[in-house]
Amino acid sequence: MLEAMMLEDTAKRKLTLFKLLVTFSTKKHSINFFENRLDYSYSRVVYLLELIQQDLTKMTGESAEILQENGVQYEQYVSYDMYYQFLITQSVPYQLLISILFYPEDSLAEFCEKNYHSRTTVVRKSKLLSNYFKQFHIKMNTSQLKLYGDERVIRITLYTLIWLASQGTNLPEIKNNPIDYETVTKIISPYFPDSYSYSAHKQIALILDIVYLRVRSGDVLTEQTVIDPYIPTSKTHAETFFGNLIKETTIWEAEAQFAAYLLISTPNFFRNNDHRLSLLKTYLEDQTNSATKLLEEVCGLFSEEFAPEGFSWDNEPILFGNVANIIFSTTIIEKPFPTLFHLINHSLYSKNEYYYQLFTHFKALFQKISKRKNFDWLKGNIEQLSDTLAALLVPLYESFQTDNIIRIALIAESNYLLVQPLTKFIEELPFVQLVAYKYGQFTSFDFIVATSSYLIPEESHLPSFVFRFSADNDEQYIGLYQAIKAVHNKKGINLG
Repeated sequence: MLEAMMLEDTAKRKLTLFKLLVTFSTKKHSINFFENRLDYSYSRVVYLLELIQQDLTKMTGESAEILQENGVQYEQYVSYDMYYQFLITQSVPYQLLISILFYPEDSLAEFCEKNYHSRTTVVRKSKLLSNYFKQFHIKMNTSQLKLYGDERVIRITLYTLIWLASQGTNLPEIKNNPIDYETVTKIISPYFPDSYSYSAHKQIALILDIVYLRVRSGDVLTEQTVIDPYIPTSKTHAETFFGNLIKETTIWEAEAQFAAYLLISTPNFFRNNDHRLSLLKTYLEDQTNSATKLLEEVCGLFSEEFAPEGFSWDNEPILFGNVANIIFSTTIIEKPFPTLFHLINHSLYSKNEYYYQLFTHFKALFQKISKRKNFDWLKGNIEQLSDTLAALLVPLYESFQTDNIIRIALIAESNYLLVQPLTKFIEELPFVQLVAYKYGQFTSFDFIVATSSYLIPEESHLPSFVFRFSADNDEQYIGLYQAIKAVHNKKGINLG
């Protein structure tokens, strides 16, 4: 979804061709070789190769020569991921985001001059980004390079898009930057156990930059939300961060509350002994509000409809904490907001029958609750909330399906060296049982894996997969998993 919003057609074609260049980098190929594998003309392939060469030269500072006299060859010194990120960060929409955040005083004319674009080009290429903002009730005024809407949602949207595009690297430096990143990290570490990891450190730095820059440009929070997060709010810590930038008490309090909210705005529980679980438990014992009620009903629905007898959320503290974060983050804001999860392709869930069951039940629950007093805001969040919770809980729900094990018969050569890697791959799938094949007894298993089509019994009508040792194993393992998963999903439907 990110590339659909950020990249124009030429950039998408460059990416497609570059992936082939990486795949077939071991030797030289003709231009016709790539033309035949793409829906591009000969001249377009040449044109795209020339553009890719220019990009790689710009990235590395050294002349790139993919187009050579006797063919086309790319020596892999820039990975596909690096090139993907380069194209995203060179796009007009991304440059607009950076300008709005880091250079809020710039006009559209100044932006165009800095980035060598015409006004018409910027307006045209920013339409998809503008439409994306509208989903979250944010108006992007391109002519003024301003964002209007709920400031909390604006900050979350800026963070989500910039992080996914750049992972916080190669961003402009903040002039006279007063932020003490280490002190802030130390302050929040009890409430964010992974705060000292490399990735989390970069995430924290980006969100601190966003909060600081928005406040410095006058885009401050003036009102607190009705519901407090379960992380304690500290006005003292907010004063440490903002210094003399904020003088009004109401702004201090609102910004401090938002800082606490950010620590629960994503499903970021990974440990059973997370200190925040005790804070959450105390909060749930002392407080009753729309977030606690929603959490209670969601957990109750899962326990009653999907969990086996004797199930207790006390035995699933990580999942419980993440369910709480998902519900609290939505309920506190009461408005749709973007998430990293929904900006990436997670279509694999749509093929999972257990995901669909969870999604359908959660959706029905939220539709019912949205009709109650004080829950009208839920109507705009039903799809995203149902999707997120279903994706979170589907692995646990699947683990309950002891009757939905796929029994696989492996028919292969009697050669341990050949068969062992394949056997290990099959046995490590959680929903699979490897069984011995007894000649003619097809009711004792559901699926056949054979190392040749000639080894599959002619009288068998069961689904099968041929894993030929002489072929590309990486592709075959992917195909085998997909084939087994298809049988697993089908069996789940039949059981349901």
